[in-house]
Amino acid sequence: MKTNYILNFLLAIAIFTLASQTSDAQIRMIEVDPATNTVKIRNYGSTTVDLTSYWFCHLFTYTQLGSGTVQSGSLNLGPGQDVVVTASSNFNDASSDLGLYQTSSFGSTTSMQDFVQWGTFGQGRENIAAMKGIWTAGSFINVSPPYQYNGDGNQNGFQFWDTLLGISDFNLGLNLKLYPNPSDDVLNITLQNSEANLGIQLYDILGKLVIQKTINTTDLAQIDVSELKEGLYLVKFTIGDSTETKRFIKN
Repeated sequence: MKTNYILNFLLAIAIFTLASQTSDAQIRMIEVDPATNTVKIRNYGSTTVDLTSYWFCHLFTYTQLGSGTVQSGSLNLGPGQDVVVTASSNFNDASSDLGLYQTSSFGSTTSMQDFVQWGTFGQGRENIAAMKGIWTAGSFINVSPPYQYNGDGNQNGFQFWDTLLGISDFNLGLNLKLYPNPSDDVLNITLQNSEANLGIQLYDILGKLVIQKTINTTDLAQIDVSELKEGLYLVKFTIGDSTETKRFIKN
């Protein structure tokens, strides 16, 4: 009887722990604008969560959500609801990490709820996010900010983050074509209505630069992708201070 009691007690603890971990995973950042220090957060769970005492951590700077400014929604976040918060500290526009924490235990995988980083890798709390299994070490968001999460709430990694900007927001004023897509050998690029040089950077899904070149935009560019592994790649185009990013699939 005593043995059964102990086993039942341990089982109850395990169930409680699992339920707590599932509950923790329901809160996610879905939009990040480093220029305005603004973050949209969504509750993917089935219970209301008070985010007032939650924390932002970026490049080892810590601020509670309750000390920020709520732009829309409520920090008492109901199921399926969003809240937009402007943090009380300044993010780094060009390069930073951003972690969302349930408590001020910033070295804890249990306390960390979500994580993103942009500009480069190996920043801030990347190691904690990697240990938690929600981010791949050495990867980062490499599209133009602001950033938008396009996963289903259970998917993690930079490949589920895209730019909020539309084509017109890039202000290139060009007709850019990338074809064939998917491709297994050669990627063709044409760009009209510009006499400037076009910088091309092709990144794999871990954010590693695998191809880089500059072409005259009045010409047809061909990039040999035959040696690349199959999968999703991001192609970043740069003319002066303007950039545009497209997706490419190698098959």
